[in-house]
Amino acid sequence: MEGSRNAGALAEQMLADAYDLVLSGWCQGESAQDEMGRAIEPSSAFARSWSLTGALERIWRRATGDQEVALEGFERANLALAAAVKDVPERWNDAADRAKGQVLEALLEARRFVQVDAEESLLEDLLDDLDRYRDLPVSFSENPA
Repeated sequence: MEGSRNAGALAEQMLADAYDLVLSGWCQGESAQDEMGRAIEPSSAFARSWSLTGALERIWRRATGDQEVALEGFERANLALAAAVKDVPERWNDAADRAKGQVLEALLEARRFVQVDAEESLLEDLLDDLDRYRDLPVSFSENPA
């Protein structure tokens, strides 16, 4: 339980740090770009702008400490982003009509899903709900008779 709580707190911090990166520079079509607009690894010291997922990847790849907790935090943050944008985050980021302000709002919204408190987080509740739906005996794709 302690590892999960630490991962939840780390996921929240990762999203906050990703917010700061996107605030300093945002891009589409690539995970990250250098100052000339060329594609570059998000964790590179030469990266100057990041996509929604590229910013989060940079934070994760540069994490110090327990790598297992860092990976769990990264996974939670990614799930929270998907819940916030109701889509695959990379595809959502790259939509032609997407604006930097919307990306920043999505990062703030994702933090709500991972905020740590004494009880279960909203993200854990969401995952529990998904498990319950998987266990339903009825297929939603069946045609009613």
